[in-house]
Amino acid sequence: MHGSYRIRVRNSKNSYSFELRRSITLLRGESGRGKTTLFDMLRDHNRYGKQSGVTVSCDREIFALDGDSWEEKLRQHVGEIIVVDEDSQFIRSEDFARAVKGSDNYFLLITRNYLPNLPVSVDEIYELTGQKNKRFKPIYKEVNRMYDNPSRRYLLPVEP
Repeated sequence: MHGSYRIRVRNSKNSYSFELRRSITLLRGESGRGKTTLFDMLRDHNRYGKQSGVTVSCDREIFALDGDSWEEKLRQHVGEIIVVDEDSQFIRSEDFARAVKGSDNYFLLITRNYLPNLPVSVDEIYELTGQKNKRFKPIYKEVNRMYDNPSRRYLLPVEP
């Protein structure tokens, strides 16, 4: 898949609006910010459709991946946006990293920790902001330093 995908997910209590621009995006943050709520809403939408009370708007199918048979499920979902929550133990495995690297899906990985075995652009690491209407906010900003190599870049956390 190429390009960016605008996603809106909502129910009667929460609304999420964000854009994915690369094949791997991390959503990080402290407990209680709404990360797992987003995953649960998408999983409920996958399972129950309109009866879930969740509305999903995107040009691509979105699938919340969990469970022990994640490899089989991942093979069944091609050219989609795959969302994985940190509660799924496989998210930290080498097998999962290999599957992501060999996939043509986009991945939204919800985790409080970095995943060192995956090539994630620092431009695609976000945290949630907002109460009811949640948006993705970049965690890092680019800061250019004066060194011999002007293309050298350092990233610092975005200040609140």
